[in-house]
Amino acid sequence: MEPTTAALVILFVLVALLAAAGAGLFRRVRELELATYNGVGVQLPPESLSIRRAGATTLVAKINRRCPICDDVVEAIAKLAPELPGDVDFAVVSDDPAFDKALPENVRVITDAKVWNSINVPYTPALLVVDEHGTVVFTTPAGSGEAVATLVERAAARKEDSL
Repeated sequence: MEPTTAALVILFVLVALLAAAGAGLFRRVRELELATYNGVGVQLPPESLSIRRAGATTLVAKINRRCPICDDVVEAIAKLAPELPGDVDFAVVSDDPAFDKALPENVRVITDAKVWNSINVPYTPALLVVDEHGTVVFTTPAGSGEAVATLVERAAARKEDSL
């Protein structure tokens, strides 16, 4: 085989691999975009209405009992909850009926499996912002305690902007 032909074959294989990798990355980005926007703008289902508090913005953390990151999220909630303004509160929704993490009194803990399943986001742990009318206005994966702190800041800024 001539060197020119060999170089062209190698270049063709590399271009095909790059195209396949690009298509795979595009698909993953699209899945993440859909996951992030899933559920935004919809009303909470009737079985989940216990999550919200009338007249307040509710920050909802959906956690899983088999999730090590969820422990960091719960710790961040425990630190941030006492500093929340009166019109913003936290609710933790867990699939663990024996949930026993120490949280401040102003954090509602819901361990009902129907409520946990009704929060339709494709990732756990998840953070949701639910307005005073029960509409989900924002969802995001909660990858760390810092993500919880960022969400609290955004929710507080949203409340200040609406005044």
